[in-house]
Amino acid sequence: MNLRVIFGSIFCLFVIGFNPIRALTQADSISKFESQIVDSENAFKLGKWTQSIALGESALEACHLRLSVNNARCIYIMKNNSLAYEQAGELVEHADKIERAYRVALLQFGPFHHFTIKTREVFYHLAVKQKRYSETIPVVIALIHHERTNANDKHKILNKFIELHALYVKTDQIQYEVPTLESIATLTKEVIGGNTAAYKQATIALAECYCRQKDYTKFGILISRYSLDISCA
Repeated sequence: MNLRVIFGSIFCLFVIGFNPIRALTQADSISKFESQIVDSENAFKLGKWTQSIALGESALEACHLRLSVNNARCIYIMKNNSLAYEQAGELVEHADKIERAYRVALLQFGPFHHFTIKTREVFYHLAVKQKRYSETIPVVIALIHHERTNANDKHKILNKFIELHALYVKTDQIQYEVPTLESIATLTKEVIGGNTAAYKQATIALAECYCRQKDYTKFGILISRYSLDISCA
């Protein structure tokens, strides 16, 4: 090959956009980006929350610039960062980032993806801490559904229903109290036993709710079946 052909080929490479200096810079940048993610993960595993957060936030910023907010790699970093915020006891300080991580994961992957599940758990703890009860309700419902369709740990499900009932009371959503208390009574009987104080307490709570909502027929059936010494004035 003569010199004219060689120089012509090099010239064409630069004309069509190939730049070896730029390509090298991009490769270095990618390597740095990847190392930030790995370093952040390692810091998390070692319980170095501050370091994990600093590295994770740098990696997320680079990811958003290089890819997009909705990219799976970026959501993965957001998930890790949310877990680090919780472990560091900095839920409120990073509230916007935690909520954003959950919303983006939910939108991109749906309610049952691992990223959504993990970010939802952190957002749930944040919402409870901030007393955002109305926003917490759908999260608790999602957690119950996930537990039922996976491990189906009835003790965990019972505890979540108890939390859900408390949230309905706090938000004055009385229309949901009866079905929630019915679930609590059923699960209490299955998990703890029908001849226990806990089950009796659950049936009394259900009977009192029937009374408040003027469902006297169900109230009468329940107190008669379990010989409950309560009245409905």
